[in-house]
Amino acid sequence: MSSSQPPSGKRNPLGFDELIAILVAFGTMGAIFFWVTGRNPDRLNARSWQFPAVFSQPAAVPGNSTILTPVQPNSDVPSRSTFVIPSQPDIAPVAPLGPVLPVVPPMGTIVVPQTPIGRESVPPVITKPKAAQPKAGPVKLSDVPEKYWARPFIVALVDRKIFSDVADNKFRPDEPMTRAELARLIQRIGDKEPRRKPVDFKDVKDSSPIAGAIDHSVKTGYLKGYPDKAFRPEKEVPRVEVIAALASGLNLKPSAKPSQTLQVYTDRKKVPKWALNKVAAATEAGIVVNHPTPTLLQPNKIATRAEVAAMIYEAMAKQGKVPVKPSDYVMKPVKPSK
Repeated sequence: MSSSQPPSGKRNPLGFDELIAILVAFGTMGAIFFWVTGRNPDRLNARSWQFPAVFSQPAAVPGNSTILTPVQPNSDVPSRSTFVIPSQPDIAPVAPLGPVLPVVPPMGTIVVPQTPIGRESVPPVITKPKAAQPKAGPVKLSDVPEKYWARPFIVALVDRKIFSDVADNKFRPDEPMTRAELARLIQRIGDKEPRRKPVDFKDVKDSSPIAGAIDHSVKTGYLKGYPDKAFRPEKEVPRVEVIAALASGLNLKPSAKPSQTLQVYTDRKKVPKWALNKVAAATEAGIVVNHPTPTLLQPNKIATRAEVAAMIYEAMAKQGKVPVKPSDYVMKPVKPSK
């Protein structure tokens, strides 16, 4: 006999068998899903699939306490629900924000740069052009006029630093010449080898500033001392000694009798006997300069700086060191008569 009451609207709780069936169904579907996505994860474009933790949390407990709950799984065994399916990114990586600190390699590691290290280009040095230095002009001497008779000889020797005692553009052409000053000039023009022994003069100390010039002029054969072994450096030198010194230094010899050669001079009798050969040889060589009268020798007259400059220049021209300069006061080479 059937009941006449309508069915109750109250939901009956699931039984244990039903709960087990549901869990087995979900597990089977999950296994199939894992198998499909594992073989070709790109087909479904699965990037970060994660299933709900079915096995990690207990089922909802109904109001009825008689329903059993599944046992908490062992924590040592990872649940399938915690696995993340790997996938390859299909987008370009994003650069990190902010500065990237360089990685310091360990000690002893050889670091090879990714790009070759080139030399640093050195900027060109900009230098200002130097101003052109003015060229040295002609020698200007306030006391040697343009038409002065010995100006060509004086200017040439001053330009060659043979006369180096020019101060305030003054040459002092009419001042006398001393033996020490003559020795300095000979030292500057003389390039000959020594052919005489040095002389220890009693009036020239080794520490004297003129000792070297005097020693050079004596060893090269230009100058001599006096019989008393004195040089007399401060003595004003006469013209005949200048002529004899140049003839001795150039080793000039007369080609005829001195008396015959000296016939060109009106005052030839004033020439000392010891200097006859030297003056005759210098006259034949054309290094004797007489001003203002060419035939007036004036052998015993104190030589001026201008006269010494003229005769020294002619001696250098005789050696080929300087070009010949024409002058009306230079005695022309004499050809002795046969």
